[in-house]
Amino acid sequence: MNKPQLLMIINSFPPSGGSGVQRALKFLKYSCQEGWEVYVITPKKPTNTFIDYSLLKDIPPEAHIYKVGGLGIRTPEYAKITSTCFEETMPKNPIEREFWRLVKFFNDLFFPIDKQIGWVPFATHKAKQLIKKHNIKNVYITASPFSSFLAGIRLKKKFKNKIFWVADYRDSWQFAIYMKTKILPFRQRYIEKMDEKVLRSCDMAVFVTDPNRNEYLQKYPWLEPKSCTIINGYDEEDFKDVQPLKFSYPTLLYMGKADLLYGNLLNILPAISLSGIPNLHFIHIGIIDPFLLDEIKRKGYESYYYEGYKPHKEALNYLCGADVNLVIRQNDEESKNALSGKIFELLRAGRPILSVGPHNSAIANLVNETHTGVHAFIEDPEAIAEALRICYSRRNDSPLPKEVLEKYSREYLTKKLLSLYPEV
Repeated sequence: MNKPQLLMIINSFPPSGGSGVQRALKFLKYSCQEGWEVYVITPKKPTNTFIDYSLLKDIPPEAHIYKVGGLGIRTPEYAKITSTCFEETMPKNPIEREFWRLVKFFNDLFFPIDKQIGWVPFATHKAKQLIKKHNIKNVYITASPFSSFLAGIRLKKKFKNKIFWVADYRDSWQFAIYMKTKILPFRQRYIEKMDEKVLRSCDMAVFVTDPNRNEYLQKYPWLEPKSCTIINGYDEEDFKDVQPLKFSYPTLLYMGKADLLYGNLLNILPAISLSGIPNLHFIHIGIIDPFLLDEIKRKGYESYYYEGYKPHKEALNYLCGADVNLVIRQNDEESKNALSGKIFELLRAGRPILSVGPHNSAIANLVNETHTGVHAFIEDPEAIAEALRICYSRRNDSPLPKEVLEKYSREYLTKKLLSLYPEV
C-alpha cells in the first residue's frame, strides 16, 4: 500500500533557531511518524542570525529534504531599519533621522512583502518538479515569512485541483499590529490585496487561535468553510531526560524575545522590588533589543540577569527548574489573540506561570482555565507584583495531569492537520 504524500514548503527551518521554527518542524516529525511520505523544501542557508543545531535531531531521517538556493536576504534579529519604527530608538540627529526615514521608504517600496521573496521562485520551481515526479497532491506552506505563500498561489494556478494546499498562518498578516502602525499606507494596501489572494487560492487556511481566525472571518465571511484553528503546542519527547536546573535563589524566568513591540521588560522590572521576595533573580534567556538592554543597565535593575540565547533542550532545563515562569505580551489588539508555542511548553514544564499582558487575552484565559498561574495587566506594577507573589507561593504545587495536557501535544495537533487533507 502506497504511503500518503505531503509536500511542505518551510522557510524557517533548522539549523535556524527561534520559536517560529517549532510548529512546522513538529508537523514534519509527527507526519512521518503517522506514516506519511514527506518532502520538504527549505533554504540552503539559515534565514536568521541565531542558530540552534539541537533542533536538527527532530528532522526525521526518512523525510526528503531539498535545500534550494535563492536571493532571499538574511537579516539580523534587530536590524537598524526596524529600530527606526519606534520613537525611543529613532536616531536623535535630524539628518540621520531623515536618512533612515528614506531608507525605510525604499524598504517598503522594494520589499512590500518581506526580504525572503527572492527565495520563492527557486522554491516554487523545485516544488513543481517534485509534484510532477511523485504525483504529490497534498501541499503545506507555512508563514511567516509571508512571501512563502506566493509559491502556493503559483502552484495552485498551475496544478489547479490536482493539489490540495493548506496555508498555515503562524501569525496574522494584514491584521498584525505593526502593519498599520509601522509601515507606509501603500505597503499596507498591497499586503491586504496579496493576503486576500492567498486566502482565495488556498484550499484551507489554518490559524493559530480562534480570535485570529475570527478577525479574518469578519472581513471575509466566505472564508469560514475553508478555514480552521490548530493551536500551537508542546512536544512530550522534548521533555525526555530534561534535567531541571537547581537555583540557589528565588527565580523568575523569561524565555523569549524582549523588545518594544512584543515584550518590554521595563514593564516587569519595577514589580520585582515591589513583590518583596528577597534576592529574587529575574533570568532572561533568549534575545533582547540592544536599546532595551541598555535601558535596563542605565536604570540599574540589579535583579535582571541576561544569559543570551540557549539551545532548545537547555532552555527547557531552565523552564523546569525555575520557581516561576514569565510570559509577557504588550497591551495591544494583536497580543490579545496570541498563543505562541512557548506558553504550552510552560504548561508542560509544570511551574507556576506569571502571565503579563492586556486584559482578556487568549493567554490569560488559558492560564486561568488551567489554574496554572496568575494573569496581571501589563500597565499595573502593583498587580504584577501581587501576581508574582501568588505564583511564588505556589512553586511547590503539582503540575497538570498528562491527560489534561494531551490536547496540547504536537502529536495530537499533527493528526488534526493531516485530517484536513482529502483521502489519498
